[in-house]
Amino acid sequence: MFTFESFNLTNYSKMKALKWMILTIIFMGLTAAQAQKIGIRAGANIATVTGKDASGVDPITSFYAGVYKEFAVVPQLFYIQPELQYSMQGYKVKATDTQVNLGYLQLPVMARVYFLKTISLEAGPQVGYKVNDNLENNDNINNFDASVAGGLGFNFPFGLSINARYVQGLTKIDKDTDTKNQVIQLGASFKF
Repeated sequence: MFTFESFNLTNYSKMKALKWMILTIIFMGLTAAQAQKIGIRAGANIATVTGKDASGVDPITSFYAGVYKEFAVVPQLFYIQPELQYSMQGYKVKATDTQVNLGYLQLPVMARVYFLKTISLEAGPQVGYKVNDNLENNDNINNFDASVAGGLGFNFPFGLSINARYVQGLTKIDKDTDTKNQVIQLGASFKF
């Protein structure tokens, strides 16, 4: 029987995740001539970890920033939105008051549905590649991170949006413990 716990994504190589990110960047660039919406997004992360070994942690506040492109599947109703963003995630260990920072280059691909042009719902998968951390011994930290995300947007005139997104990690952060990323993103985006 298939469960997310039995689906071990740690066997994917670093290069495979990087190839997908590079292919998406190229795809976004090649389709720029199709007059689709390009935008930027940024905001605050409230990040922590979940799992059996996630007791004794507090959330941290950090940031995310990135670019996206919106492709119309059904104009003014349904869009596919690939993104490329940097996201600082992690947690604070209560016992030692130590903060763990994990910086990821992420590739979310969101399906987005608009209601009355002012409200949008979004959901989709995302993959990430860890590009930096503040750990002295990071040999057990997975470089690849897979997640699912869902959110809500309030869309204003002139391309401005206020967004909230929940991201739940599917892969273990540490190969030896059951801890997965969990992030709430609150921010804004602007479509050109």
